[in-house]
Amino acid sequence: MHYRYSLDKSSKKFICPACLKKRFVKYVDNQTNQYLEDNCGRCDRESKCGYHLSPKGNQPIAQLPINNKPILPTYHDTKLLSLCGKKYNTHNNFISFLKKHFCAVDIQAAIDLYFIGTSSHWDGANIFWQVDECMNVHAGKIMLYDPSTGSRVKKPYSHINWVHTVMKKKKFKISKRLINRGKTNCNTEFKDCNTIVGHDCETFVLQQCLFGLHNLHDDTYKTIAIVESEKTAIIMSIFMPHHQWMATGSKTNFKEKLLKPLKGRKVIAFPDKSEYPHWEKVSKALSLKGYEICCDHLLELKGIEDGSDLWDFLES
Repeated sequence: MHYRYSLDKSSKKFICPACLKKRFVKYVDNQTNQYLEDNCGRCDRESKCGYHLSPKGNQPIAQLPINNKPILPTYHDTKLLSLCGKKYNTHNNFISFLKKHFCAVDIQAAIDLYFIGTSSHWDGANIFWQVDECMNVHAGKIMLYDPSTGSRVKKPYSHINWVHTVMKKKKFKISKRLINRGKTNCNTEFKDCNTIVGHDCETFVLQQCLFGLHNLHDDTYKTIAIVESEKTAIIMSIFMPHHQWMATGSKTNFKEKLLKPLKGRKVIAFPDKSEYPHWEKVSKALSLKGYEICCDHLLELKGIEDGSDLWDFLES
């Protein structure tokens, strides 16, 4: 069913009128391809904000042609995994935080297991690569953490971005040291980013996959454990290596479209506190379709703040 108005499917975000964070997705008029009023949209901070103003009179558009051809995702070139620091962990706040809790051997194993990258988009930023079970690189999420606390840097704004978005703006920089390691002739400003990325930055189609999905075919005897945060998946892979840890990257990404590759494997989901009802509902629906999946309610029984996850509980 096609409707006249729908939420923008691009990765572009605006300032939310409620929480004033740059996490607001506007509605688009599908007949004019123009945004609606500035306050008409949804904040993707569902738990901590929840603002959602939908347009009035949103009716199906019968005359729109039905296109059953699937929209194919764009993939990054796999050489970015090593060029952006698969093994490079200096001046990376997230790695600095891990060093406060774990030994060098375990940290290096986690870096290799999850292709943890380093970005100079923000000083000390890291990259969480989304790589599927066929080694297709769907996306690179750039994030900035506090090296002491391991918390995300949210002031003066939330420090989250995407490699394809940064490259599109030609602001993605890689240190000369990484350039030398990658044996590329490109300069540090990436004036021709398409040479490295392997696609047209302006037409990138983002279709996310689970973080850690590339490990699906390794240790197939292990139960797959799913959390929301990439940071927590990495830490739990050190704490509880008898599970195979993956992350959705957001609470709304806990859905069949991303979980489909896991069908046939035993899966246990660990939602953040207060998200159990939603994840449990999804788990039950998938179980009826033949998925071997259950949802753990451990955090709902603990006296911790809403939004806390497994690592927050273990650290408390």
